Amino acid sequence: MRAWPTISIIALWGVLNTLCPAIADELHLSNGDVITGQLIRMEENKIFFKTSYAGEIKVNWPEVINLITDDPIEVILIDGKVVEGFSRKASVKMIRLETEKLEASSNFKLSEVTAINPMKKPIFKITARINAGLTQERGNTDTDDFSLDGEFNARSEKNRYRLWGELNKEKAKGDTTARNWLAFGRYSYFLTHKWFLYALGIFEHDKFEDLDLRSILGAGPGYQFFESEALNLSVSAGPAWVDEEFDKAEDDDYAAGQWLINYDQYFFNKIVQLFHRQIGLISLSDSENWLLKTRQGLRFPIYKGFTTTLQYNYDYDNDPSSDADEKWDSKLMFLLGWQFGN
Repeated sequence: MRAWPTISIIALWGVLNTLCPAIADELHLSNGDVITGQLIRMEENKIFFKTSYAGEIKVNWPEVINLITDDPIEVILIDGKVVEGFSRKASVKMIRLETEKLEASSNFKLSEVTAINPMKKPIFKITARINAGLTQERGNTDTDDFSLDGEFNARSEKNRYRLWGELNKEKAKGDTTARNWLAFGRYSYFLTHKWFLYALGIFEHDKFEDLDLRSILGAGPGYQFFESEALNLSVSAGPAWVDEEFDKAEDDDYAAGQWLINYDQYFFNKIVQLFHRQIGLISLSDSENWLLKTRQGLRFPIYKGFTTTLQYNYDYDNDPSSDADEKWDSKLMFLLGWQFGN
């Protein structure tokens, strides 16, 4: 008689298990395996599935021959069409969606599906960075050196906005030995995934180059070779108009050709990032009048967005003001910074 309560509980559990089976999605593979668990998403030809025995796993989408879900899913097709519903058992290499909104189920080939439950991406991908360096020496040496630079990028499917600026100031024994700033802005419109058109404005001041203000307005085509978190490389070139205002020398303006190179790449599992930025300009009426600005170095992520940067700046102006001290400027800097991205 004492066994009856135990038998009753076991029987009740069996009935409930039959009426309310454990909720689980099923992934049927071409090799005959059936994976049960929870569908997370499918993107870039990979399907992510969460299991109780192996955690989150990743399977190549072409290996899938059937998908069954207990919850409604969002399916993105090759033509951009979005369909929602429960994925039910279907023919091999097919997906069948049922929904209350449609009287009949929708059937598609698995090869027509480009994404399932894709991660929601912001309209604009934002990245920003700011760096600062400060050196102060006293005693036998009396110098102050301050550097600040920042960058902001906003990227949507067709548009990219980029702002960049820098400020440098140096003093030796109370006398200013360097004071300059640069502001850069560019808008790019992507015609394809790689090709884009751009318009830019560059404004620059350098007291010790006798340069009160150099204004550069330009436009042209560009090509994006790579664009990802790990690697970016783009080149662009086109016509520009240059207006130079000097403190002592005679002002000048001229048509020019200009080019830009932007490159950055992470190495050793994001331990270090190599970067190079280049701006070039050459007068269309005087080939001796050209200039080059480069920023390159190594950036080291530290913790939660904080970075350290070893940067080398090199600028060369082949036809500077007669009151400029030199044709070239170089500077090696150690900077502490912070970067952000959504």
